[in-house]
Amino acid sequence: MSPATDATAPADATAPTAQADSSRLALRAGLGFRLSRTARALRQSWAEELLPLALTPPQAAVLRGVTESPGCSLRALSRILGTDPTNAKRCVDELEGRGLLESRGRRGDRRPLMLHVSPAAEALVAQIDHLVTAQEQRLVGAIGPSGCEAVAVALTSLELHLGLGLDPAPGPGPEGDPDHDPEETT
Repeated sequence: MSPATDATAPADATAPTAQADSSRLALRAGLGFRLSRTARALRQSWAEELLPLALTPPQAAVLRGVTESPGCSLRALSRILGTDPTNAKRCVDELEGRGLLESRGRRGDRRPLMLHVSPAAEALVAQIDHLVTAQEQRLVGAIGPSGCEAVAVALTSLELHLGLGLDPAPGPGPEGDPDHDPEETT
């Protein structure tokens, strides 16, 4: 008997409404399961691409976040990345130890430090940007431009529904950082 007609053959993984029985959604048909599985595969692929740069995905995200918002505080960086400050701090400390990030104090006070990518990291950030561009091109190649746009719209809706705080990222420089005092001169 062919798999298409065999009642014991696994359900088609691409059929989002396939049910194991009438009361339960089949595992591989669940959207949450499929999103998690896809995210794991993308994370693993990204981690492998970053190996030659001796970076982890969180470290690359920190470098990209600080590059996009130079002078941000750790708290602002955590909001940009959508992670807790403890995880961001761990990555910042590792990157500072490697000479890739710099924490600069604010004159005359003990407020949070401003984060900057070091000159030594600029070439590394350019390599990360190249890898990101290549990854995005592969995604467009896999599902097409309209598919990517539809996924982006759906993810935005899902993020909003889940309350993931899609506040706009602070603009470049400390003026976009809520920890920054506009009266302060540097």
